[in-house]
Amino acid sequence: MLHTPAHRPAPDTGQLLSVSTVPDPRPGRVVVEVVGEVDSYTAPALDLCLTSQARQPGVRELVVSLGRVTCLDAAGVEVLARAHRCCRMRGIRLVVRTGGRHRVLRPLQLTGLADLVAVDPADVEGPQPRGRPTRGRPQTTPRRPSARRPRRVCR
Repeated sequence: MLHTPAHRPAPDTGQLLSVSTVPDPRPGRVVVEVVGEVDSYTAPALDLCLTSQARQPGVRELVVSLGRVTCLDAAGVEVLARAHRCCRMRGIRLVVRTGGRHRVLRPLQLTGLADLVAVDPADVEGPQPRGRPTRGRPQTTPRRPSARRPRRVCR
């Protein structure tokens, strides 16, 4: 039987993603550790966990640890954006740890989510990795409009 992308069966999400709550000594702080791929098949499990943790009484800070995530696609970024909205409505600070992983940090930067949530803050994760900054988009200088010459057409 030929499987086309429209008829492809969903993979077993239990093997692709692990989401667990890690104990934290600080009161009011919940750490959710994510391991594996966060894509359109596994994102609903992460969404369910983050939403339920954000709705717990007494939570003031929700930390999402993505240091062991191997893939973060648009569905995963959307889950983090939803968690950000839920946390903001409840007065909870959302913190995202990327562990310095470019494949996790880059989608957050490209979508602008890194500008809205605390990504790899020094007060949560400890010493920052050296190298490029992990927050926001790089500043670029605008180009000056070029004085274009009229195009010559060969005849």
